[in-house]
Amino acid sequence: MMNRQWILPRIAKKVAVLLTAVLLLTLTNGFNWNASTAEAAGTTPVERYGQLSVKSGKLVDKNGQPVQLKGISSHGVQWFGDLVNQDTMKWLRDDWGISVFRVALYTEENGYIANPSLKNKVKEAIEAAQKLGLYVIIDWHILSDGDPNIHKNEAKAFFNEFSTKYGHLPNVIYELANEPNGNVNWNNQIRPYASEVSQVIRAKDPDNIIIVGTGTWSQDVHDAADHPLPDKNTMYTVHFYAGTHGQYLRDRVDYALNKGVGIFATEWGTSDASGNGGPFLNESKVWTDFLASRKISWANWSLADKNETSAALLPGADRKGGWPDSQLTASGKFVKQAILEGSSSHGGGGSNGGNTGGNGNNGGSNDGGNNGGDHSGSTPGGNNEGIVLQYRTDDTNAKDNAIRPQFNIKNTGKTAVKLSDLKIRYYYTDESKQAQQFFVDWAKIGNEKVKATFVTLPNPKVKADKYVEISFTDGAGTIQPGGETGEIQSRIHAANWSNFDETNDYSYGATQTAFADWDHGTVYQQGKLVWGIEP
Repeated sequence: MMNRQWILPRIAKKVAVLLTAVLLLTLTNGFNWNASTAEAAGTTPVERYGQLSVKSGKLVDKNGQPVQLKGISSHGVQWFGDLVNQDTMKWLRDDWGISVFRVALYTEENGYIANPSLKNKVKEAIEAAQKLGLYVIIDWHILSDGDPNIHKNEAKAFFNEFSTKYGHLPNVIYELANEPNGNVNWNNQIRPYASEVSQVIRAKDPDNIIIVGTGTWSQDVHDAADHPLPDKNTMYTVHFYAGTHGQYLRDRVDYALNKGVGIFATEWGTSDASGNGGPFLNESKVWTDFLASRKISWANWSLADKNETSAALLPGADRKGGWPDSQLTASGKFVKQAILEGSSSHGGGGSNGGNTGGNGNNGGSNDGGNNGGDHSGSTPGGNNEGIVLQYRTDDTNAKDNAIRPQFNIKNTGKTAVKLSDLKIRYYYTDESKQAQQFFVDWAKIGNEKVKATFVTLPNPKVKADKYVEISFTDGAGTIQPGGETGEIQSRIHAANWSNFDETNDYSYGATQTAFADWDHGTVYQQGKLVWGIEP
């Protein structure tokens, strides 16, 4: 028997759909409709698709037909909230053809927890979406907090308020945890959190879509697929950045789909995972084709005029929309075109021309390699035991918010070397004086096998007052004679994401964009310096 408390919300929602249709049909003569945005009848996305649900792992419309929503996400409303308004959303609907808008309410980073009044911007977006006939994703944007349980009580109160106020509308979608990360996983932290928060929502809104973030910055969709929530209208999010995440993550998505769970890409970018680098448009096209072929809905990151690759707008863009293409970044132009024209359906099996790793645990094995060279001599300042450190930078912009060193360790000796005996040190200056964050974007040996700690030098050196020490777990295996680790793609950010000045960094090589032996990084074997020159 249906729970009695659900009956009124269902009736109210159907009434809301009818009233919205009548109102919008009355007003459409005042809109400048784009032919790619609305069908010949002049309907909006919500009028066309109505109440969404999940059927056999697909997002489907009111008639049970699969639907792919496409749109854009705001950046954090504490920073770029002035771009979240009815005028910009109307422009995005009419000029870009979006069907969904995601409003990003950060919890930390001076977001909702510090400033609860930011929820008013979310309300503004929801009410604008209702008037415009757009779907809207309410994004509880955890990031630096990592574990969604840190602010679980606040999340429950927030979603209780919003499902009570807006749960009768057919266009509202709830995203419960943007990017769980750090020492959390699906079964132990994320699923129990999502179960509690979902129950709060379902008490007020029985059928709107709920989307749950997954582990490792929403890349562990395979874990959610193995133990999904019982709610039939819950989907799971995958996040990707085309310059960092490739085929392995698409394989995880296919695994989840084959398990019968619904996937929604609530955030993706044309850049690398930091928001910079690129844009990687060929790799982005592989991804948008893949999503189109599987009818996976998406929202691009981000509607911002921030000076970073993933932003859609150039600095100074109008806060009310009306942007000519000359005010769009290369990313913005690509995304607009992908929404307007749609993506071809041949994708899904193609190879990614860029890096194929990610923030997630990509697995992989150390096969020993066969590219070892003859480096029998010692590098100055080191006692070479057959270990050679190679380096390249993945970022020639020395003054952005990320340090992106990439490493490869080669064994030119005659005996195998345990990786757990080795430590790499990369020396730099820390202008932020904040806590530091370390990310592995990809490692051939497996992301989960690479660890790091930060050390402040007690006696600062020229071009170095800190180093990151990269180590390896016991499970990382060995480097056989003549072998190598393969790429280790790392990334460093200050906790407040402020900019570095790498021109002052001892280990940085501005022009070192291809792997080469690098003596400004050091390697220690069981605590003994075996490669490189300390500053």
